[in-house]
Amino acid sequence: ADGTQLDLGAQWVGPTQDRVNGLLARYGIATFPSAAHGASPVILPDGRHAGAPEAAARVLDLLDAYAERVDPVAPWAGAEATEWDRTTLAGWLRTAAPDPATARYLGRLLAGGLLAAGPDEISVLQLAFYLRSGGGSRALLAMVGGAQQDRIVGGPPVLAEALAAALGPDAVRLSAPVRAIAQDRAGVVVHTDTDRVEADAVVVAVPPTLAGRIRYDPPLPPLRDALTQRMPMGSAIKVHAVYPEPFWRADGRSGVAFCLAGPVTETVDNSTPASPRGVLTAFSYGPEANALRRMPPRDRRARLLDALAAVAGPAARRPEEFVEYDWSADEWTRGCFCGAPTPGSWCGYGPELRQPVGRVHWAGTETATRWAGYLDGAIEAGERAAAEILARTGG
Repeated sequence: ADGTQLDLGAQWVGPTQDRVNGLLARYGIATFPSAAHGASPVILPDGRHAGAPEAAARVLDLLDAYAERVDPVAPWAGAEATEWDRTTLAGWLRTAAPDPATARYLGRLLAGGLLAAGPDEISVLQLAFYLRSGGGSRALLAMVGGAQQDRIVGGPPVLAEALAAALGPDAVRLSAPVRAIAQDRAGVVVHTDTDRVEADAVVVAVPPTLAGRIRYDPPLPPLRDALTQRMPMGSAIKVHAVYPEPFWRADGRSGVAFCLAGPVTETVDNSTPASPRGVLTAFSYGPEANALRRMPPRDRRARLLDALAAVAGPAARRPEEFVEYDWSADEWTRGCFCGAPTPGSWCGYGPELRQPVGRVHWAGTETATRWAGYLDGAIEAGERAAAEILARTGG
């Protein structure tokens, strides 16, 4: 009611994300700059504030060079693909980073901040593909001039609602999860708990791991089914702490920080121009998120507020409101930001990612070649799947 916007899920758009920015412009939906005031430190394990390790930039340059050698349409096809696919980021950093501190920093920054995973859970090939898809590490990690530059007034649901309204009142069916898809030479039949829909073709636009929970008749081919078992969702908990004002700015702090240890990986100032209140948002990823899930709620809240206090000062322990959302507990996502192939899976099963199965076509941000994992990538994927069907039907 007071204009304080709390985005529980996706919240950012940035330069070169032309598809999502184009839709926002088409429907007259405004954006506003992400808050960026003051210093943005790295929080050391002992609580001291520091800068990023000096060697980190050189390692990022090397990863960006790897990314340039990846074909975003077919990441499995490159000369180094097999080696990079079977090498975890953690293993690669042990030799590529000059010291353990730099390796730890980059492991949390890249695996956590980009894919909501631990560095031993993703391959070098997956990271290189992701960097190529998003235009490089600087574009992906930056706030000003990068993927986190702007937010949507009212949040991304405003865009979803505008798209639904444009389709008409009968086109979008809510609270109707798809349970089964049958296909034959005549077409497809999509089954929900209470209804059935007949069509010439169907686009499945949920993450691969959730797509695998739909029942198919006939069953999916073995390789496609295996892919759905090898693209787990990222693991993330998002927490908003709301205060009467953004008090940290008076001390020259930005509220934006990266944490080298503890339950929180990164924080941002999520305050909005429409509200006088201050919002600090914390993100916990991968193993750290799992550790929080094992705690009683009271202990979890205390650990999270302690982490915010290390970023913004003792007053951060006393929010007016405290909102946490565990995307891995959500029945219809089972994680975020997106699904990522496990080490070794790109080369073994990647060719099935976009390949239609008869009249069943695949979309979702995981299938994008540009800005995969982002809203923009989801739009690209939908456009591609629609084009496939139009080409097939002569439409």
